[in-house]
Amino acid sequence: MDHSEFVAVSKSMLIAPAGHGKTHAIAECLLHTSGRQLILTHTHAGIASIKEKIKKANIPHNKFHIETITGYAQKYVNAFYVGNDLPDVDDGKYYPFLIIKATALFKRPIIQKTIAASYEGLFVDEYQDCTSEQHELVTILGAILPTHILGDPLQAIFGFKGVSMVNLTDEEQMKDFQEHKQRLEEPWRWKGKNESLGKELQLIRSDIEAGQKIDLKKYPSIELITITDSNDLYIPNKQYYRAISHLLSEKNVLLIHPV
Repeated sequence: MDHSEFVAVSKSMLIAPAGHGKTHAIAECLLHTSGRQLILTHTHAGIASIKEKIKKANIPHNKFHIETITGYAQKYVNAFYVGNDLPDVDDGKYYPFLIIKATALFKRPIIQKTIAASYEGLFVDEYQDCTSEQHELVTILGAILPTHILGDPLQAIFGFKGVSMVNLTDEEQMKDFQEHKQRLEEPWRWKGKNESLGKELQLIRSDIEAGQKIDLKKYPSIELITITDSNDLYIPNKQYYRAISHLLSEKNVLLIHPV
């Protein structure tokens, strides 16, 4: 990716599959920006991951500030709403309230001047997990600061309970971001480890994006064992038993079962 080009425009978007270096890209982009950058994400684990990459890049602390989206909104809302004006923190309406009220506050000229005086630009990570309301908030911030969003439509995990989520593939919704879109293509997570798997996951991803069926038998790096009798798990000479026994000797195992 061209990091300098990515941050040189007022709106840009990076699509980055898992393991392709999206968090590292944020750190690299900071090397091509001036002033202090605001970096927003969704979770404290996300904050920790970004800080780790920035630390490795030896970027001074005065070049950035990282918060969750709701944490950033909360500071402004708490400055204008007190007591009974606020829902209880355990109320399901609390966090949506923060986003809606912060969005309204960010439309006020005095608040916009404060934000513009504090930062030179904005990065929003894991953008696929933004609600429609959070997307509206970022859109308002995007009128104040150059804004760069990063995400992956296939990694959305927070679309539940009927919450309306942003759609990174919707040209109308993404508008200006679509005009300056880049994509990471190198599966760095598998470099020097299992590079064939990394490449085959890219092929599988292409099938998913095209709406095609996934046939795992086509990919040599993925071992596929067909189980016809679940009792084979207890018979030492059966493939099912041998496969599970081998996996249990591995350091890290994720077992997904339909039951």
